[in-house]
Amino acid sequence: MTNHHKATLISAEFKAELEKELEHLRKDVRPIIAERLQSAREGGDITDNAAFEQAKEDLARLMGRMAEIEQTLREATVIQHNGRAKPRCVEVGTVVSVSRDDGRSCQYKIVESLEASPSDGKISDCSPIGQALVGHKKGETVSVHAPARTVAYTIHDIQFLH
Repeated sequence: MTNHHKATLISAEFKAELEKELEHLRKDVRPIIAERLQSAREGGDITDNAAFEQAKEDLARLMGRMAEIEQTLREATVIQHNGRAKPRCVEVGTVVSVSRDDGRSCQYKIVESLEASPSDGKISDCSPIGQALVGHKKGETVSVHAPARTVAYTIHDIQFLH
């Protein structure tokens, strides 16, 4: 049996955010936790020391987050547009401008779920709207089934995410 693991695609912007977070965790947060551990250890008996236990838990959580970021940076591929001026259709790494059937206009950045942040306009290609838009071209209308009703989105423009 072969493992067909799909590479995770991330934007250059998201890669930079992860690198900045990792640097902050290494240089700023880890030394503070290490100092808390040292202080708690110097406090005497560590078998029943709540401060020591809390610092150990915080360190474990920190190391887990750092390992997660390092793995993402190691395994993810930064989205490349291969010299194409404009995308042919909506795909991961594009910004799509749409209008809804209620007249409201929206713009979405299509990203993978790891990078998704709806409040920042970044929606996953696996979300209902993302799934409906991916693969479609400018001028096409897609339908998204929402709890209250089905919403139609017409694609007006597609650009590459920078």
